[in-house]
This record gives sequence, structure tokens and C-alpha cells, in this order.
Amino acid sequence: MIINKSKIMIAVTDILLFICSILYFIGIRYLFPVCRPSGDMVMNCHWAGEVLSALSVLFAVLSVVHLLIPDEKIKSGMDISYAGIAVLSLMIPGNIIPLCKSSDMMCRNGTSMWTMIFMIIFCLIAAIDAFIWLQSQSGKKHKRKVSGEGV
Repeated sequence: MIINKSKIMIAVTDILLFICSILYFIGIRYLFPVCRPSGDMVMNCHWAGEVLSALSVLFAVLSVVHLLIPDEKIKSGMDISYAGIAVLSLMIPGNIIPLCKSSDMMCRNGTSMWTMIFMIIFCLIAAIDAFIWLQSQSGKKHKRKVSGEGV
């Protein structure tokens, strides 16, 4: 479903991306936070949490921009960037930045799982959203000539 109000086109998937980005930020920062520094000791998972928090803010900013941009091609390109950032976010905890060695720590049970669930959701919604915008674009006729056309 696409809402067209004064040249701003918003699909349900756009709103879902925005809601998911806000939920992901809340989860990373408040519901499933990683270990906090204790004294002079800073665990690796702290840095993983900081990077994931920064990426969650990036998701939120991109989702607001995605809501406001009326061009279907730009929206499709942003959906591709969502998928790329989601794959990067999936690789951060435990792969790019190591987590705690103990399996009962919040970074392994909470943060890592929260990231995995939401990044899969982001990829699915972004793929559906890109499909919607590309389908709406494919029905329109090209306005400019392609090289060699009309010669």
C-alpha cells in the first residue's frame, strides 16, 4: 500500500523500517546493553555495543530520510544500503569485534541475538520495499531517450 500526499510517497514498509530502526536502537542501548567499562578495564563487547549503537542511529536517520524522499529510484537505492548496513551489523558482534568469552554474558545472549533478529527483519523489509518501489517504477515509461533510440 502506497500513500501519495503532496509528492511524498510512503509505503507501509517505509513506516516498518522506521519503527524497526527505533526499536533496534532502544534494544541495543537499553534492553540488551553490552558490558559497561568497570574502572580501567574496558571489554571488547563495549566497543561492539558502541559500533552497533552508532549503526542503529544511522538506521534511524536513513529511515527518516527514506520516509521523506519522493523518488522511487532513490528509495530503492536506500533499501540496498539498508541491506548492506544490516549485513555489516550482523558481522560486528563476535566476528569483527570479539565478545566476552563467557556464554552467559548479556553481550552473547542479548545484544548478539537482538542484532541477528533485527538485521534479518531489516533485510526482509528492505527487500520487500525495494521490490515495491521498483515495481511502481517499472510501470512508468522512460522520458528520456536511450542512446541510439530515435536516430
